[in-house]
Amino acid sequence: MVDSLSPVDDYRPLGDIIFHKLQDAIIDGRLQPGQWLRQEALAQELGVSQMPVRDALKRLVAEGLAVRIPYKGVQVVEFSPQDIVDMCTVRLVLESLAVRFATPLISGDELERLQQNLDQAKRCTKPAQMARRRRLNTEFHLTICRASGHRYLVQQVESLWRWFPAVMLYEGMRRQEALSPARLERESQEHAAILAKLQARDAGQAEEIPRRHIRHLSEELAAVLNISPEALEPLLTLCR
Repeated sequence: MVDSLSPVDDYRPLGDIIFHKLQDAIIDGRLQPGQWLRQEALAQELGVSQMPVRDALKRLVAEGLAVRIPYKGVQVVEFSPQDIVDMCTVRLVLESLAVRFATPLISGDELERLQQNLDQAKRCTKPAQMARRRRLNTEFHLTICRASGHRYLVQQVESLWRWFPAVMLYEGMRRQEALSPARLERESQEHAAILAKLQARDAGQAEEIPRRHIRHLSEELAAVLNISPEALEPLLTLCR
């Protein structure tokens, strides 16, 4: 299927090894968007049984790197420019609203958890730490949304995060390693600014910062996925 997928020779759990091999191949482009991931063929190519490959494919689907098509199989996820614009636009609208609702309601314990999250994320700067950084980023945003007290809004945001290709952004920074420190620092600064406005109970500013945050995120994601700036223009106009 992919010439550069070498047979497995490692001492970690087999399912983990296969998952990371496939994850790397998707992120660096050896497995192309829309390509089918055939369990039997992958097992043969990697020199393993089908069971750990099946488990790895389930993880790829759970991570948003692949999709399962009923009665057909598993396929590498494919995001069109319009998909990215749509997802970022919905995030901008829903999460700005969630921040506005959360500002007067968020508890001291939740604010403390956000501060701890921010402190931990700042220490995750190396390529091997990007999976943890990504999880912390997700937790940061969802903690704020859950503090809004609007159950159906939270459900919509959580559903969107299951599809949002954050893994492509964080793991894909390896393709643009020189830009990664500035991007991670920008993320930390914007998270800190959101937290400061929440602590001050300043709903107007707390809502405005996520709009800039999601605009920057969309630009970085477009760069990693080779999407033209022109395709993002409708979203960027909305963010202005």
